[in-house]
Amino acid sequence: MEAEDAFTMDMLGPSAEDRANGAALLSAALVREAGALAQAAAGLRATLDLADSDAQRDEARRAAAMAAALLLIARQLRCHAQDAALAAQASIAGPAPMAIALPEISAALRAAALMPISDDGAARIAAGVVAETFWNALRAAWPAAPGA
Repeated sequence: MEAEDAFTMDMLGPSAEDRANGAALLSAALVREAGALAQAAAGLRATLDLADSDAQRDEARRAAAMAAALLLIARQLRCHAQDAALAAQASIAGPAPMAIALPEISAALRAAALMPISDDGAARIAAGVVAETFWNALRAAWPAAPGA
């Protein structure tokens, strides 16, 4: 009977430990993504100091804001490793006022879900499940854009 219960539980998706490991992998990948964006923003800003273009400076600011948003999301995923939907709810307060577009977060989240480096196959699969759960909850809770 105990073996049947274990089989049934495995069929329902990643275990709690796998979800925690998946959330940690996803969070680490988001931090790496944020670091790459922050470096790109800093390089772009340094290069643009030689030019006089507000539009390009705005892009550097947007990249820096996106890096900050990803760090906030990564932190919430670590704080709420067992509940990606709760992590999404807690993340809303950060990126929304930064004028970050939801598709930008989606692209970064997808990239992070695809890049976890681990030999733990269950954790890699769970990272994808956590990313999907997080994304669905974030999209549902995201404040509507004016005119949308």
